[in-house]
Amino acid sequence: MNKFNFTDYFQEPQKKIAKRMIFKSENVIAFILNIAKGEKLPEHSHLQSTLLLQVMKGSARVRTDGTETSLKPGELMQIDGQQKMEVLNTGEDVLRLYVTISPIGSENFASDADI
Repeated sequence: MNKFNFTDYFQEPQKKIAKRMIFKSENVIAFILNIAKGEKLPEHSHLQSTLLLQVMKGSARVRTDGTETSLKPGELMQIDGQQKMEVLNTGEDVLRLYVTISPIGSENFASDADI
């Protein structure tokens, strides 16, 4: 068993986005995306994986294959990996998203990143 504190992974992005890994196993990764005010996670897909996005703090607009959905704290969104997705920070502060991806797919998704 492991216990994690989300706020340990909340970070002010030095650029546009600070991704901080919480957990990684053979089957799943979990991380926090910290997206700066006015910035976005560019459009991409995750092939055969399923993603769960939960807004921890802030507000977001998620575009999936041309459809837009607004999310606020406490709301959770499931996205199939083959869907193209883009996440925009629509709030007045850093957007904090808790994300899980299963199966992992590419190892490129399984590390901290600053973009």
